[in-house]
Amino acid sequence: MAHERERFRSYGSLTPTLSQTEKEFKRGTRNPERGTPYDPAVCAQTAVDSSGAPPPGPPRKQPGITPIQWVGLAVLVLLLLNQMGLLTGAQGGLGGLTARLPFFVALILAITVHEFSHGFVATLFGDDLPRRVGRLTLNPLKHLDPLGTLMILIGPIGWGRPMPINPGHMRNPNLGWALSSLAGPVSNVLVAAVMVVIVSYTSLGLDRAVFPYVQAFININVLLAVFNLLPVPPLDGFGFLFGLSPRPVKVALLPLQRYGPLILLAVLFLPGARPVVDAYLNGGREIVNNFLGVLASGA
Repeated sequence: MAHERERFRSYGSLTPTLSQTEKEFKRGTRNPERGTPYDPAVCAQTAVDSSGAPPPGPPRKQPGITPIQWVGLAVLVLLLLNQMGLLTGAQGGLGGLTARLPFFVALILAITVHEFSHGFVATLFGDDLPRRVGRLTLNPLKHLDPLGTLMILIGPIGWGRPMPINPGHMRNPNLGWALSSLAGPVSNVLVAAVMVVIVSYTSLGLDRAVFPYVQAFININVLLAVFNLLPVPPLDGFGFLFGLSPRPVKVALLPLQRYGPLILLAVLFLPGARPVVDAYLNGGREIVNNFLGVLASGA
């Protein structure tokens, strides 16, 4: 009995030490793996499960599409058919789709180049996440967002799937974040410039069947580059400034990312902000088009 009490007391003497270690882990002053101090707000940490719970079972099967979602999908399809003129007979039925085909092709290609460039530059800085998730490719199907693609067909806008990156895996996280954000718009300007040079040296743009595609490809890439340089989340201009900002500014800007889509919609559609955005877009497109004009005249 005395032996059991002694063993209980020896176990109880360990309690303060374990509690102190757990407090250090929770405060972020000790690395669970190496026992060294670290800053939980800066270091990329891997969750360590020390509860002894059994590993989780296989993932549950996701539920199918609900009736409400089917109704919403049907409404979007009807809007798409109406936009193409297939319901009203406007724009010559299928001829309306044919007339918009250069726009569809150009926007899909521009989005593909844009997103691939984000992942490519992130990979140059040591981030392997784009490669691991299969996004480091020029296959358009890997970069298209279902809703964004549908909006391409319905309206004059569209978007792709955001490229996943992990600045914590980069050799220089701040610079890597900034330049990977900038890579998308820069790539759009570069491919537009390459197309201008090709057209200037060849007769590609003179073919009446090809000219609409060439013209749409150049215009869409220029517009996509200028638009994404707006310093508004979740656009690339904001990502570039965020990556180069000092830590206090990052902390202040971080909440804006959560409400980025709402902020962007407000900037685009509020009456007071729209003239400013239009002036920016027109000015940016003029600058890039002047650059492309110099390339065309030099060629």
